[in-house]
Amino acid sequence: MRDIMGSLGMLLLAVCRTAYCWGLFIMSWFMIHTVYTNIRTMLQSHMNERGTIIGSVTMAIYAIVFDVTWWMFVRQKPALKRWAIAANLICVLFFFPNAVIYWNWRGFLRAELGLWVVILIGIFGIIIFSIPYHGWRRDQSDEVARATSRAS
Repeated sequence: MRDIMGSLGMLLLAVCRTAYCWGLFIMSWFMIHTVYTNIRTMLQSHMNERGTIIGSVTMAIYAIVFDVTWWMFVRQKPALKRWAIAANLICVLFFFPNAVIYWNWRGFLRAELGLWVVILIGIFGIIIFSIPYHGWRRDQSDEVARATSRAS
């Protein structure tokens, strides 16, 4: 019974990690579209505001981190955990660069509390990527190999 619950837990963890990484990938494409739209608008209107430039650069950096996280997941690289935790910290501290440049800490906290759903997603992501995970498929294939060797 314990093995069944353990393999079910690993399967659930794999599903959560998969959905999470694909969600980051989709969110990064929305960010890239936003950056493209901001840059196109600035070039067409000839109004280069400092806030728009900094916001676009920040979103581009966030999108790159999210895409690298997705790429590490797709290629099953061992650096996935570090990139995923970095992406989740971005979700938790989304407005931190603006707080350092423009706002005081009250403005930062007010803006962060407006995105409480994103903060919860970031905390959930930190939790699921902090759990040691070696792949549920490899564990099952090892069990199948052991069972067939016992039967022989």
